[in-house]
Amino acid sequence: MRDQALSNKETVEKYIGFYNDKNIDAMLELFSGDVVFESVSNTTGVVRTENREQLRDLALRSVALFEERCQTASGWVASGDDVAVEIDFRCRLAGDFPDAEKAGREMKLRGASFFTIRDGLIVRLADYM
Repeated sequence: MRDQALSNKETVEKYIGFYNDKNIDAMLELFSGDVVFESVSNTTGVVRTENREQLRDLALRSVALFEERCQTASGWVASGDDVAVEIDFRCRLAGDFPDAEKAGREMKLRGASFFTIRDGLIVRLADYM
C-alpha cells in the first residue's frame, strides 16, 4: 500500500509539473480515457468533463486564459488509490474577464485537489478553489 501511495503521489507531481509548464499533451497522457474532472470554484461555479477529449478541450481553452500560472503543493495525503493535495495557485491573467478582472492582474488562490488513480492513470480529479 505504501509503495502504491508513493507511486500515485509521483503521478500527481508529474501532473502538477506538466500543468505548470502548460504541456497539455504530456499532462493528458496521465489520465484514463474515461476520466471525470470537476472544478468547483466560488467565482465560476462547477465545470465537469467526462472523458479525456473533453478535458483536452477544457485544458486548451483554460491555458489561453493565463499569461502565466503555477500550482504549488503545500500539503499531501496519499492512501491507496487516492491522493489529496493542498494547492497554492498563482496566475497572471492574459486578457480581460467579463467580471471586470483586467489583463495582467495577478491572482493568488488556495484550494485542494483530490485525485483517484488506478493502474497508474488518473481516473478522477476534483479541484476546489
